[in-house]
Amino acid sequence: MKIGICDDDRTDILITQKELQNIAPKLCTAPEIYEFSDGSTMTEDILKTGIDVVLLDIDMPDVNGLSVANALMQQSPFLTIIFLTNRAELVFQSLKYRPLRFVRKSHIREELEEAILTAEKKIASEMHVFSFTKNNVACTYPVREIIYVESKGHYMEIHIGNEIKRERGKMTEYEGKLKDYGFLRIHVGYLVNVRYIAMINSQGVLLDNGEKLPISRQNRETIQKEYIRGLEKFVHGCRI
Repeated sequence: MKIGICDDDRTDILITQKELQNIAPKLCTAPEIYEFSDGSTMTEDILKTGIDVVLLDIDMPDVNGLSVANALMQQSPFLTIIFLTNRAELVFQSLKYRPLRFVRKSHIREELEEAILTAEKKIASEMHVFSFTKNNVACTYPVREIIYVESKGHYMEIHIGNEIKRERGKMTEYEGKLKDYGFLRIHVGYLVNVRYIAMINSQGVLLDNGEKLPISRQNRETIQKEYIRGLEKFVHGCRI
């Protein structure tokens, strides 16, 4: 797991590094740690380094940490962000970036370990791959890249980014394979990755890309509860 620390305070970087070294023996693989004293450099290097997790100071004087988070997510949408802060009033502003955790600098020894161990589990879950056959060719994609699956007659349309993959199949088969990896059956013909859901209401399901999907009115309340559980487990990494 590659971890980037972004903080304008050198002392805080050293403290965070030390805590990560203490946590390292509990991880499945030894972490690679990268240091950044400003958000601009991290934004430039995020793709080159292949960083999985960012420990990001929200309150940096030169570049606002929330602006950095926005730029990072634009470049690397599957990046796991853990905010470091001593300012509780900034927490609510940062929720739209779906951070895995908020770690208070004043409590870093008590809070960072759980956040990093949870990040490792989250990343492992997201790297699970889903395989299907198209034109007699095996196709494999990480489940985190699949936005939703739509049933059309005897065919299944798999929406991955701006592409649509089509194969013969049944929704029940897809649901069985994907339900344990953050996918929610919102309608008889739709199976959606909770990572891409922006909102659920009585009118339907709104995705992050602005697309609207129908929702089963009969099961709407159950779907909303399952959505919250899915967010907690697959986006925020909570134990449920």
